[in-house]
Amino acid sequence: MKNDRVICPLGAHELLVETSVGTWLVVPSFNIDVAIGSIRDGMIEPWTTRLVRECLSPGQNYFNAGANYGYYAILGAQIVGSRGSVYAVEPNPHVLPMLMKGAYWSGVIGQMSIYNRALWHKVGDSVEFLFDPQYLGGGSSQSLRDEHYNDVITSQAFDQVLWSPANVGSLFDASGKWIVGKGMFATFKAVTTTIDEIVGDRRLDLLHLDIEGAEPFALLGALQTIEANPQLKIITEWSSNTYLYGSSDLKSAFDKVFSTLKDFGYHVRHLEPRVEPDGGIHLSEERDFDYMKTQAVHGDYFWTR
Repeated sequence: MKNDRVICPLGAHELLVETSVGTWLVVPSFNIDVAIGSIRDGMIEPWTTRLVRECLSPGQNYFNAGANYGYYAILGAQIVGSRGSVYAVEPNPHVLPMLMKGAYWSGVIGQMSIYNRALWHKVGDSVEFLFDPQYLGGGSSQSLRDEHYNDVITSQAFDQVLWSPANVGSLFDASGKWIVGKGMFATFKAVTTTIDEIVGDRRLDLLHLDIEGAEPFALLGALQTIEANPQLKIITEWSSNTYLYGSSDLKSAFDKVFSTLKDFGYHVRHLEPRVEPDGGIHLSEERDFDYMKTQAVHGDYFWTR
């Protein structure tokens, strides 16, 4: 791993970062979860990074949703090369410019298609999102979060929810102690689309979803693509809490998706968040339907036929 990586200011709230995996990223300096790995370590989620690198080959096609500022999408574009393609889907207008600039800085704009859309099982709906700039990886649709995020500060103005002397006091309790993880959220609206709509009849080799609980709905909108691509591997973020505390619509979507993927011959395993000194990763034994609904720890899950 390189210790002399380039990191420099690029503009307001932006850093240019040379990663340890050979890419260039434009990273939001206001973010303290996802961006930290890129800035400090040159890499995020070494286990998922390794899995993506093992799953992709030159000339293949990669779909990355919840692309954020482009860590995985740009890595994937570097791997698949000029004969491959990457679909990068990101609904948040506050990070899209960084994703777009990163694609240019890494020299992969030619094989990337970037979509400002939210993945769903229907095309053309309007969805409102909540987004804490400091905890960028946790942004998700208002409808999925209302039940658990009643005591939050929201504003349509991005600058009003960046930590500052004027607003930081709201993150402390009555005794003056910082409530770590309490959010201040900006809002934005995005139009929905489906994986089937984007991919059409083209081949897809790896589908990678990190969309904060909306994975079952996105997969509902991908069933044609999944059926048409028997070689397709799938990585999804998941937690049983998403199911246990989810809406009846979410539970119904998950039930249908799991049943359909099983009918297609898929098996699912947990990608454990650890790596060996030689970079080796760990996949759990196969997980069944009941486990995924009631016991699945938060993390990435790998689906293969």
